[in-house]
Amino acid sequence: MINSIKIENFKSVVDLSLELGSFNVLIGENGCGKSNILEAIAFGAAASADKLDYEFLGSRGIRVTNPDFMFSAFADIEQQKFIQINLSAEEESFAYALTNDPNNPKKWIDKVKEIFKQEIDFFINTVLFEKDKEKRELALNNFNFKTFNFSTISEIVEQLNGDSEFESFFSSLLLPALVEKSSTYPDYSNFIVYSPEQSSLRKFEETTQIYPLGIKGEGLFQYLKEMSFDDEKKKLLKQIKGNLSLLDWYEDLALPKNLMQKEFALNIKDRYLDPKLKYFDQRSTNEGFLYMLFYFTLFLSKDSPSFFAIDNIESSFNPKLCTKLIEILAILAKKNNKQVIVTTHNPAVLDGLDLKDPAQRLFVVSRNMEGHTRARRIEHKADRTISVSEAWRKGLIGGLPDNF
Repeated sequence: MINSIKIENFKSVVDLSLELGSFNVLIGENGCGKSNILEAIAFGAAASADKLDYEFLGSRGIRVTNPDFMFSAFADIEQQKFIQINLSAEEESFAYALTNDPNNPKKWIDKVKEIFKQEIDFFINTVLFEKDKEKRELALNNFNFKTFNFSTISEIVEQLNGDSEFESFFSSLLLPALVEKSSTYPDYSNFIVYSPEQSSLRKFEETTQIYPLGIKGEGLFQYLKEMSFDDEKKKLLKQIKGNLSLLDWYEDLALPKNLMQKEFALNIKDRYLDPKLKYFDQRSTNEGFLYMLFYFTLFLSKDSPSFFAIDNIESSFNPKLCTKLIEILAILAKKNNKQVIVTTHNPAVLDGLDLKDPAQRLFVVSRNMEGHTRARRIEHKADRTISVSEAWRKGLIGGLPDNF
């Protein structure tokens, strides 16, 4: 699990740290930087996955714009050309320093990885494959091991030094693996910011660049169809259907039999309708059902990312349903080893949180006098006499505009 993330010099985020739980909620006024925080995290994930070309950034939920607008641009700070993302996960830590490739404005590079490559290249030439023992020991004493611990590798090479086959193996296979290990955290690499839209959720034929679900909900029905033909995933489909019982009218859903390979459809049963009608399809159902179907699939599936975000999670939900949904999703996140960050403008979301559980966390995002985005955690208080949602509406915890 990701313990903490530090972001520097990304859009409105000049210097911000978040200590994360498994289910995290960001609130704040419009334009305070909530989405910028999510995008910065996604940007670091793209670096972790070594996919910093523009075509990959958009599919992760990053609003790609002119590179100059990706950096913080405030009058009170010196202009920097690096976006810094530092990640702490269990006993490991990772750092990314992102800047434009001078040879290709449509591509970003991770300067930390570039520097590491230079350091390891220096280490190879002056320590590992240096035949003169005195020169090797001198270089070893002068080498900075803070970036990466090479001591174990050095011991192995000491025994194999002079073997030309080993030198070839090290340069072609082991070296790239070391570089990747220094910058890649798999659970982080797949981070995506989801912003589902009902227009995409209703299109069965829509596919996605990222399996199994795209940022707008693409690929949902293709994935549901896949579940219906897989004995193991049929259990997942059963769990999804069970959670949909939150909707009073919902009775069942099924995929029609004998669907052609490129044919997608979904049968939905309303318990109030005439039994002769049996089912209606996805084109007739309400958008709240489609959003819930997407969220339960996302939280329950082993194929979806273990770390992801949802921007404006409250879309299309009745306040009471919204509260119950958040309560269930927080439980599902913990149960299925998912780590989630969501943003919302609906106070009902806060009533679904259990702030006594340290895995569930609430952050108020705002901008200071200089316009920099900041985040403050709201913790459980035993003496609080009103709900957190009411405290938010009354302006007691911040997160509301104060200019009118």
